Amino acid sequence: MPGLRSETAVDVRNLYVSYGDYLALENISFSVPHPSVTAIMGPNGAGKTTLVRAILRLIDFDEGEIKVFGLDVRENESEVRNLIGYVPQRERVREHIPVRAKDVVLLAKMVRLGPLSLPTKRDIEEVKSALKSVLLPREAWNKKFSDLSGGQKQKVLIARAIVLKPKLLILDEPFSGVDTVSQREIMGFLSKLKDKGISIIIVTHDINPIVEHIDNILLLNRRKIAFGTPQEVLTKENLSKAYGISVKVIVHGGACYAIIGDRHA
Repeated sequence: MPGLRSETAVDVRNLYVSYGDYLALENISFSVPHPSVTAIMGPNGAGKTTLVRAILRLIDFDEGEIKVFGLDVRENESEVRNLIGYVPQRERVREHIPVRAKDVVLLAKMVRLGPLSLPTKRDIEEVKSALKSVLLPREAWNKKFSDLSGGQKQKVLIARAIVLKPKLLILDEPFSGVDTVSQREIMGFLSKLKDKGISIIIVTHDINPIVEHIDNILLLNRRKIAFGTPQEVLTKENLSKAYGISVKVIVHGGACYAIIGDRHA
């Protein structure tokens, strides 16, 4: 497949996205190296989810260009989607359907294989491997997805994405409603995925719990405020531009932590 030797996971150039008369993203440009862990952060309404949806081609964009591993997303929509694993915000996932945790992961395989497909022994083993890798306790595999804890649900959704063996994993607010222990387990697992040659993009409103694992940050508020390492991006000046309020930045052990009023960045 052409373009897959690119050392850039995602390349965005001069991107504009609007909803009617509302300009959601204006002239966004950045490149995500491969493999790496990149965080997208900014205030509510900054366009973080809009940017992710544009990369995934879930929405169209007005101007600009997006390439994933060198492939133009408009010209190679199906190929690009096969390269990406996507974990949406959990509130966007229907939880009332009585499906077991392991079946949530298996269904992803079946959708990729197409209608009337039946799971093979290999498919079942890959599902089990994905659930083990995200550290979901075996006793939770047969529980209804809706009965799991917040952290367990998030692990299932990540397993659903990685069972398809993506080269790029995009997670939208994966730590929302997740306990601290599960946050650490999930972030540790994601770091191991990078070591296996998978790039990670994480949309987050709170960078502090994961900052030590992040290679680059895109700071966004409809426009790109900054892109670079945490040390380059998490400055008082950049954060004040993004959030419009005074920000305190603490440097500890080589990592930067931002405090915005009573709430972390």
